[in-house]
Amino acid sequence: MSFFNWLPTLVVVFGLVLGGIIVALAALRRRTLRLIETENHIYHLAHYDLLTGLHSRGHFNSRLADALTLLPATGEQLAILYLDLDRFKQVNDSFGHPAGDELLREFADRLRRLTVEVDTVARLGGDEFIIIQRAVAGENEVKTLCEHLIESARRPFEVAGVQVFVGVSVGVALAPRDGVDQVELVRKADLALYHAKAGGRSGYALFEPEMDQTLAKRKGLEQDLRKALQTPGHIRVHYQPLYTADTNRMTGVEALARWSDAERGWVAPDLFVPLAEETGLIEVLGELVLRQACLDAVHWPIETLAVNVSGLQLNNPSFAMKVTSILLETQMDPRRLELEVTESTLSQRPTECQQNMAALRSVGVRFALDDFGTGFSSLGRLQSLEVDRIKIDRSFVQGFGGSNGDEAIVQAIIDLARATGLSTTAEGVETESQCNYLRKLGCDQLQGFLLSRPVPKEDLQELLDGGSRRATA
Repeated sequence: MSFFNWLPTLVVVFGLVLGGIIVALAALRRRTLRLIETENHIYHLAHYDLLTGLHSRGHFNSRLADALTLLPATGEQLAILYLDLDRFKQVNDSFGHPAGDELLREFADRLRRLTVEVDTVARLGGDEFIIIQRAVAGENEVKTLCEHLIESARRPFEVAGVQVFVGVSVGVALAPRDGVDQVELVRKADLALYHAKAGGRSGYALFEPEMDQTLAKRKGLEQDLRKALQTPGHIRVHYQPLYTADTNRMTGVEALARWSDAERGWVAPDLFVPLAEETGLIEVLGELVLRQACLDAVHWPIETLAVNVSGLQLNNPSFAMKVTSILLETQMDPRRLELEVTESTLSQRPTECQQNMAALRSVGVRFALDDFGTGFSSLGRLQSLEVDRIKIDRSFVQGFGGSNGDEAIVQAIIDLARATGLSTTAEGVETESQCNYLRKLGCDQLQGFLLSRPVPKEDLQELLDGGSRRATA
């Protein structure tokens, strides 16, 4: 058979081979593209935060290491800004995690707009962010950025169809001024952030060497507090009487924790109570105070034993059971116990709070709203909070006679309490004029140094033996 007779067959075979090669090349190209796409996705996962699109912690560490390596050659400065959102947990608890995620994305966009391309903005996790500010001219430039960050966070965020207000605290460390070790710089920025938050939040602080000493003192205080909570007699309970405004009769007491240390002497409650909350010791402290107060007051001829309760305690699902157990153990009448909570506590995790409050109210325990007027919400929310008493914050009482209209505020609180069937107690009464004015406004109970300072149970027993007459400071 001649070549020409084979030619059609060869053409078909060649076409099939060529077609197979083309198909194979196309498949190889698609596979290569998918591999590249997968590699890009893996790279993105490794270097960027999925929620906000900012740099990840790992990528931040890599970029910081590179920037610090270049410092000796360039002679430049850089700043590490450690950011933490204020009141973010309240948004999460009040509106849900999707709303919290929406807020984080919006905040990330604001950070991008406030920084330049050479800077690095990363999310470390949760509501913590960190920025590398390159080529810093000096402290004033860093301070300006901090002020812009704080101002930006103060603007309302639109989440879940409502406006929410948060804030941001910032801690700063500078290189090479504060060193060039990567881990140490981040630690120092974090320490400065702690000081910024301790100063009242929505502020900033630059690292200072004294902060290390302060941290060491805080750790020492925490260790001593842990020992005190385990040693009988170191944490004591003092009692501040509550008097009726119209008859000056003692009707109750508020139990207050006091710490007597062998070396430090009396440690101020403003110092160790917030420390207990930060370190998680507040539940142990709260349980100790409640048990001791019930033991002391079980036979006192008073109507009310008021005990402060922290958010951590009230959000613990077993809190109601613990309180009930202590009441049974001490044989304290539940109807005489009044637990004082803050409005911000009731706004955090409403499910747990409501369940605990409902369980305790069912056995007769009452609730008071402490420091009213300084919390997260307003007078308008009062009707939705299941409490029996309002404690008017001392700042309003001490503002009587000033230009801030505190008398009108207190009058509005008392009128609203009456309209909703609640009792009122004014804190911080220190002068006769304050006492008389509160009586005129219709306040039910008074508490303050004018009437009596917090006293140990032995001194309170003397007041009770004397007929519950009003004490003097």
